[in-house]
Amino acid sequence: MRARKELEAVQNVLQNQYAQYVQSKESIELINYKYHDLKHQIAVLRSEEDPQKREAFLDEMEAEIRQYEAQNKTGNKVLDTVLTSKSLYCNKNGITFTCVADGTLLDFMDVMDICSIFGNALDNAIECEMKIQDKEKRLIHVTVSRQKAFLILKFENYCEEKLQYQDGNIATTKKDKKYHGYGMKSIRYTVNKYGGAVTIDTKENWFDLKILIPIKEEQGD
Repeated sequence: MRARKELEAVQNVLQNQYAQYVQSKESIELINYKYHDLKHQIAVLRSEEDPQKREAFLDEMEAEIRQYEAQNKTGNKVLDTVLTSKSLYCNKNGITFTCVADGTLLDFMDVMDICSIFGNALDNAIECEMKIQDKEKRLIHVTVSRQKAFLILKFENYCEEKLQYQDGNIATTKKDKKYHGYGMKSIRYTVNKYGGAVTIDTKENWFDLKILIPIKEEQGD
């Protein structure tokens, strides 16, 4: 019964991450329309005789648009949506978020599994960064790469807390311990579906979550 309840809780977390993805997808589509309209507005403004300050302001706006268009174009639309949603939140809250990812490596994974892994991992990292007073130290970096026959997902974030471990998992410092920790359990549950492994390392004020998943070739393993 305990195992069944825990599985249900993990699956609820997975469903919540998927719901966030759907909501984020709708929001990002709206943002794309707004940015498209903004491009035309800039073109009209440039045709007028503007003072230097306005010209400089328009240059800055245009640079921001190019940056937005270029960011999080990994080759996987699901990953793009999750990363863009989280990076927008990070930008709003003074968190420096960087990502180097080949999204095409995730093509074999289910949509909900991508949402679960990246959504939960980034939510945990963001939660940690929000506790750091110095915004210069609020740092998150994500890497998606391949090494030989393995897909490697790496989530790194600056961490000032001294984390405690219990049964191989990180023990929560929250008062409400009942449901906390299911994000990491959901990640492990999802990774296990693909025969992968999850490792956690903490040193020199950095939290490092590493996921290895074997990649099966199309013609034979």
